[in-house]
Amino acid sequence: MLDSSSDRGDLAQRLDSVRSALGRQGIDLQLHGDLARLRIDGIELERRWRWGLPADDRHELDGTRPDGGWMLLADRVPPARAEAARARGDWYADALGRVHVRAPGVVIDVRDRPGNVDRPVGPESTQERLSRSRVRAQNSMSPKRAQVVCCLLEEPSLVGAGLRTIAVRSGVSVGVAQQVVNDLNTRRFVRHGGAGLNRVDELLDQWTAAFPTSLGPRLEIGRFSGDAVQLGAWIAAGHVIYLSGEAASDDLHGTDATLYVAAFDMKAAISSRWSRTGERLNITVRQQFWSDAGREPGVYDALLPLRLADLLVTDDPRLRLAARPLREEIVDRHHR
Repeated sequence: MLDSSSDRGDLAQRLDSVRSALGRQGIDLQLHGDLARLRIDGIELERRWRWGLPADDRHELDGTRPDGGWMLLADRVPPARAEAARARGDWYADALGRVHVRAPGVVIDVRDRPGNVDRPVGPESTQERLSRSRVRAQNSMSPKRAQVVCCLLEEPSLVGAGLRTIAVRSGVSVGVAQQVVNDLNTRRFVRHGGAGLNRVDELLDQWTAAFPTSLGPRLEIGRFSGDAVQLGAWIAAGHVIYLSGEAASDDLHGTDATLYVAAFDMKAAISSRWSRTGERLNITVRQQFWSDAGREPGVYDALLPLRLADLLVTDDPRLRLAARPLREEIVDRHHR
């Protein structure tokens, strides 16, 4: 139920106030029916939303609570109510700029500062700029950062390399590489002295969980219907193609494939008889982001973390079963 103070007549205006407060912190909020969608540094998250705060935990027992929790929106979320919401696993945001969201690869937690209790949100202040920076800094799996983490998971020796080497290998700037290394050190994912990654299984789970809403969509070039095995036109044109998903698994024999290429070649796609309008779009083409200097044209397996993530993006039990040995192989690489 809505708070007793809520008036449906002006709910739209009050929601706009919450949306504006989030916007000043770099968070885009869109409401589609009963679904709230948040966009943060390229990552999209969604949950069912409700206006107002529960008076107690009765909504836990009446069968209306969605899996994972609510996105609670309100004029004001007092500290005690905020603490209760966090304990329940709910997200929340209010018109004063307070916000709490916790998901794989994303942690946002903006609370009151001393002397700032219930201060109306107006033009952006220094504090709000700092809050916005904090939100972005805590998005550890934004697409560019996820590229770096992917390459570190792929190559254990890369962890101890210089920042420029990490940046070139991952296709990012040295500044982004520095941010990721600092973040991993802060969260103790790097062994003492930078000798390698620590808690690899946990970091890998965070990376794969964020992939479908972060790096995956950012890299996608297009989807096609056709035969992904016949890649002669691409090789003849001098391309290096990396296979992922079903096509890269020895245990699967389906027709679906995910391909990573440095540049999309429309002539090669036409020669391969690919179509954008087929009944079933079984080929996903994504942008290759990592460096592979000196590799001859041909077909190769994609990076192990990408192959794992591309198998986990669906709920198909066959693909999830085939993903298990890939996950084990990645973890084992870092324990050798």
